[in-house]
Amino acid sequence: MGGYKNRVLFYPEHLFKAVPTLIEAPIDTADLATAEGAFEPVAAGTEPMAIYATDKTVGMKAENQGELDGQSFKITGELFHPGTQTEVAGVCRKINNTPGYLVLESPEGEQFIVGQKGLPCYIKPSFDGGTQRSDRRGFAFTFENDSYAPFIKLKVKIDMDLYFNPVTQP
Repeated sequence: MGGYKNRVLFYPEHLFKAVPTLIEAPIDTADLATAEGAFEPVAAGTEPMAIYATDKTVGMKAENQGELDGQSFKITGELFHPGTQTEVAGVCRKINNTPGYLVLESPEGEQFIVGQKGLPCYIKPSFDGGTQRSDRRGFAFTFENDSYAPFIKLKVKIDMDLYFNPVTQP
């Protein structure tokens, strides 16, 4: 099944001193596109930015780029957040021009990181208020990253429910 779940995490680079990285001593071929480690914040209590997206609007692709003898991958993608909430406009202001790391999750539960140390992900938010009453209106987030691999799978999964469906403790 293609596509990604409708919940995405963004880790601003300046708020995290350690991030998952590609396996340094790969044992098998899959290790060449797998990141190990965890996000470690600079300050206690720092969390990623949780971005809700409309179902079936989160996408990612990787195209080959570069010279014949020095090619890499350009990862691009997008997601859509519905509505006109002022808080989301504030999120757009925060992430615009902010390098970082994006985490996407497949329908099967695999998680992928967009961005690597030295090659961060950049997000370009935009807003469309529509022209007709029936038009879709909301915020589009497009992202891009240069990468050594067409995608990088996280070895250690992040519990997305901590950020999207918090359980109330008694």
